[in-house]
Amino acid sequence: MIAGDTAWLEEYENQLPKKIGECLRKVRGFDFDHAEDGKYEIEGCGTMSIESPETEPAVMRRLEGHRKYIDVVYLIRGEEWIGCLPRHDARGEKEALPERDLYFYEGADDETKVYLRPGRFVVFFPEDLHRPLCAGAAGRMTIRKAVVKVPVDAV
Repeated sequence: MIAGDTAWLEEYENQLPKKIGECLRKVRGFDFDHAEDGKYEIEGCGTMSIESPETEPAVMRRLEGHRKYIDVVYLIRGEEWIGCLPRHDARGEKEALPERDLYFYEGADDETKVYLRPGRFVVFFPEDLHRPLCAGAAGRMTIRKAVVKVPVDAV
């Protein structure tokens, strides 16, 4: 997992995998003000979903992971925190939807929390499980975020 703020992307670039840095530059430069929610192809990176979901208490959210894709999550508006856990620390797989590359897991009590505000990003590799859309200090809210699905074999 990698987390940071796109305001400092140039300082991170030598430390990021080249493809991830390229995708973050494209996301940061995307015109979200004039884009509707939906799916967009980001050349050389993969598919980006722009969505406006509502955050919820963490107990209502499920721990998930992927095997074929890396998730690059970028917060556009609002606040959320995402619980994170290495796959090998999960208590086991609860549900598998391989056609969607989506797997749900039983969590643990020691998840790391990554707090996102506009401009911040987090990158989840297949080894990184994540519990998205957890309500932050301000409580439940509708946020706006972008999630780029980068194929593992493209990195």
